[in-house]
Amino acid sequence: MKQVVIVTCLIALVFPLALTGCCRVEMANLQEELKQTKVERDDLKAKLETAVRTPKQSEVQVMGLTGSLSEFQKQIDAFVSFREELQKREDELARLRQAALAEAKTAHERMDKLGTRLQSETERVIQLQSQLKQAQTAIVDLQDKLKE
Repeated sequence: MKQVVIVTCLIALVFPLALTGCCRVEMANLQEELKQTKVERDDLKAKLETAVRTPKQSEVQVMGLTGSLSEFQKQIDAFVSFREELQKREDELARLRQAALAEAKTAHERMDKLGTRLQSETERVIQLQSQLKQAQTAIVDLQDKLKE
């Protein structure tokens, strides 16, 4: 009985904690990707501004590549779109993390309640064992008296 309660408590605690860890790792990865994307976007914007200032050239050179402004604008738009998608994923992960933390808190509260209940049941078993020993002692005493 005790083992079942202990195993149940452990499962209730480990599952939310595992979810929280997974969310943190994924969020860290997404934040790193977001930082890299922002740096690339800012770099491309700076180079686009430089290219816009010199409109006489139909072709511009960005990061060693030549191409038209419209191509670079398309790339920038794609990066912005990707950044927005990453932001949505980050928001979703933050929401999932909060849900996992709430579940972990609930599981912790349940474990506290179960621990209290387990302790009271353990005390009750100890009392019953004590009473059983007293009864066994009384029986042995009676048997000894009957033999005399």
